[in-house]
Amino acid sequence: MFNVFARPKPCRILTLLRDGESTWHLSKIAKSSETTYVYVTKLISHLQKNGLVTIEAKGKKRIVRLTERGMRVAKSIEELKNTLEG
Repeated sequence: MFNVFARPKPCRILTLLRDGESTWHLSKIAKSSETTYVYVTKLISHLQKNGLVTIEAKGKKRIVRLTERGMRVAKSIEELKNTLEG
């Protein structure tokens, strides 16, 4: 039922960033969310433009972290999922 109301991949990625470890780089996000690197790169760029994530360059890797706003959105997504599937 959740998939009727929300796009699964972006929701999965946001909740991964919320619930997972603090060091997420783009290829790790792609692998963990079972999506492509290109999809993750475009989505993260969009999320950054909208203030949901920050990106920090560490060597060759770009580390992604949720902002406070991103944490609230991820929490709301999880609550919606639990309500619909609970």
